[in-house]
Formats: sequence, structure tokens, C-alpha cells
Amino acid sequence: MILDLFGNLEEIKPKPTKKQKCKLAKSHYRARINSFYQSDIERCIETISIYDMPVVKANTIIPQFTSTTPFDRVKTGPNDSIVVFYTHDNRFAPALNHPWDYIELLKSFVGVIGPDLSQYNDMNYAIRLHNSYWNKAITAYWQNNGVNMYPNVTWNLPNSYEYSAAGFPKHSVIAINSIGALNSNFTKSSWLNGYNYMVKELQPIWILRYGPKINGEIEEISSYLPNVQLQIIQNYGRKRNRK
Repeated sequence: MILDLFGNLEEIKPKPTKKQKCKLAKSHYRARINSFYQSDIERCIETISIYDMPVVKANTIIPQFTSTTPFDRVKTGPNDSIVVFYTHDNRFAPALNHPWDYIELLKSFVGVIGPDLSQYNDMNYAIRLHNSYWNKAITAYWQNNGVNMYPNVTWNLPNSYEYSAAGFPKHSVIAINSIGALNSNFTKSSWLNGYNYMVKELQPIWILRYGPKINGEIEEISSYLPNVQLQIIQNYGRKRNRK
């Protein structure tokens, strides 16, 4: 037995001898372990020498969309929206364990911003590094299977800047999230320092911004996405108040 990405015990299955395609048949992938380092995803992506990070290709098309759709509502979201993962990690766990299930569905949207696995300041460094890898691995996997992906660049402390940028393309449209950056002067300063590092390192042609504006960012090359999760919470509160 072995623990999968989310701590569930899984039985180790023997590897098939037949060469596998990136898209696995349902009868096959259900029998396979969701092990991170031995997954079929790794055979479908390229990596670079720095931190052995997956390579995400540049996307130079600035998306035209009417709204954002959180991943946990992707089956009912409008196709003229862009899919985001700016929510708790457990809400998009199915995408991490079975990303091949969602390829065709995600292709029907205007675009998809890569997964946003947590990069909390109090997280162990190895876990943060692991989350950064998984973010890029899923992004590259979907991208290589025809989904219109936008790199989601996320970081926390200064020791995360280099690995956070590694594998992401230069001169691309990228996405950046600032939820929680205004919690304290320290988090705001840390976010802005990381932002400046990423802009200098990746030289994005456009930035899809989720979360509140932060003084010092480059607004003239940014689109500010609506916070759908906040709207859902606010609408729920209004309905309760009417009762």
C-alpha cells in the first residue's frame, strides 16, 4: 500500500508492459495508482534541469471572456468564461488525481488558468516545492492535450521565487492571484516583492489578475478577473437575510 497525494491508501498495481498514451482508457487508469512521481502524467510532459520543473509553453492570446468559473462548478459554468482554481485545494482534488477526466470538458471553455495549489508561509519547504511542481505538471499535461491553458504563477517567501518561476515561459499571458495578500504588512510586502521578481523574470505580455489590486503592480498590462467565490458567498448571505 502507498499514500496518494491526499493521504489515501492505494494499492500498488503492476505497471503495464504496453506503451501508454497520454490519454488513458477509463478501464486502465482506474486501476492505476495516483502516485505523484510514477504517474502517467510525467511521461507526457517535458522538464527542465532547474528543480526538475515541468515546462509550460507560452500562451500569447489574451482571452476574451464574460466571467470566471471556479473549477468545482465547471460542469455547469458558461463556456464563454475562463476556469479558475482559486479556492481550497480539496475542491479541485479530482482534477489532480484524474486530470484526464476533464480534458474534453475544459476544452469547451475560453481558457483555463492553471491549478493554484497552496503556497502558505508556514508550509514545509518541500511541500511548497511539491505543490509548485504539481501546478505546472497539470498545466503542461492539459496544455499538451489541447486545453487552452494560462500559467498560474504563485509564490510566498523569497526562497520560493526561483522555483516558482522555473518552468514557466517568458513573454506569455500569465495569471497571478493576490487573495490574502492584504492580511498584514508582511504578506503585502512579500507578495509585491514576488510580483516584481516574476515580472522581471518572466516578462509577461499580459497579466490576468485575480484578487484585490495592490499598489505597485503594473495595472496597464493587467485584466482584473471577478472573484466568483466571493460573489457566491455574498449572494448566499443576501438570501439568508431575506428569510
